[in-house]
Amino acid sequence: MDNKSASLHSDIDTVLNNYDYDFTEAVIVVLGNGHINNTYKLTTPDCEFVLQQINHTVFPKTTELTSNAQKINLHLQRQKTIGHYPLSVPQQLLSKTGKTYCKVGANYWRLMEFISNSYTLEEVESPKQAALVANAFAKFSCTLSDFPVEELAVIIEDFHDITSRLQQLNEAVESDRQDRLSSCLTLVNFCLAQQHFSKHVTDISKKLPLHVTHNDTKINNLLFTEGDIPCAVIDLDTCMPGLLMHDFGDMVRACCSNLSEDDTNINEMVIKLDIFEALIQSYQSAFGDKMTALEKDSLIVGAKLLPFSLGTRFLTDYLNGDNYFQVSREKHNLDRAHNQIRLFTLFCEAEPELVKLAK
Repeated sequence: MDNKSASLHSDIDTVLNNYDYDFTEAVIVVLGNGHINNTYKLTTPDCEFVLQQINHTVFPKTTELTSNAQKINLHLQRQKTIGHYPLSVPQQLLSKTGKTYCKVGANYWRLMEFISNSYTLEEVESPKQAALVANAFAKFSCTLSDFPVEELAVIIEDFHDITSRLQQLNEAVESDRQDRLSSCLTLVNFCLAQQHFSKHVTDISKKLPLHVTHNDTKINNLLFTEGDIPCAVIDLDTCMPGLLMHDFGDMVRACCSNLSEDDTNINEMVIKLDIFEALIQSYQSAFGDKMTALEKDSLIVGAKLLPFSLGTRFLTDYLNGDNYFQVSREKHNLDRAHNQIRLFTLFCEAEPELVKLAK
């Protein structure tokens, strides 16, 4: 065992000593393929747990993050108890001192319940599955519609603020610290020219009510049981006050392209309209009359916003030297930016058809 592994095992032992469970025979394995937090599954003779080291560089508001998750989980559990929430609610477990986290050195950890016989999926494969995904995320936010959203901390400021994202891109262009601007000038100019779209997003955002939103509505943030039936929403790290169009847009962005987000064959990209139709019909249906007419209209704005916003973030990171998103090849972030901006363009071109599918 090298020094790094030995230190990790020592930290884990220290963390587990803060919880009132018997971990003497625990088996620990890495869980999932996330790139931000380090997550492990703990199995004892009696129980299964999830242990997570939270990345406090990405999430400097670490204690607020676990506090938000605790408030959300308790509300959902109360609603489930009275039959108003159909999914399971894996709880954070409190330490011996009643905290939602445990700090060892500079690192923050938390212990959570593991739902036995559950698993994750990486890709939506059919309209039927898309409808189930949309329904699960909609039920999550809809059940939280009567939660006092002002009680939640904002974990990442301006997370979906298009004005802020374009300003960050402008700053990266002006500094051009890695001398990369010449390799992406056409794409930069296209993004910075989207002022009309930016103004439309800003204007409609001011008129929309705040909800508790998940802000990372990919299929792999759901747990499934036998038959690929969603049983729980997980990864509440970015849960905070937000707009429904953000959650819907992120779901569409992740599910409706025929290409992965770093595929370079963008001339072959198409929107899977059958998946989009299943997502928007199921999402709206799950909310029923708890979604306003303007919120329904905003969903298609969100479908355009999320790939555009992420594309500008990839482009900004490329210009700044690839400091935020992990890369595995040269120009990886630039490839991602081209991909997501192409998706944005396709959604803009398809908007009349998308509007019809939403009815």
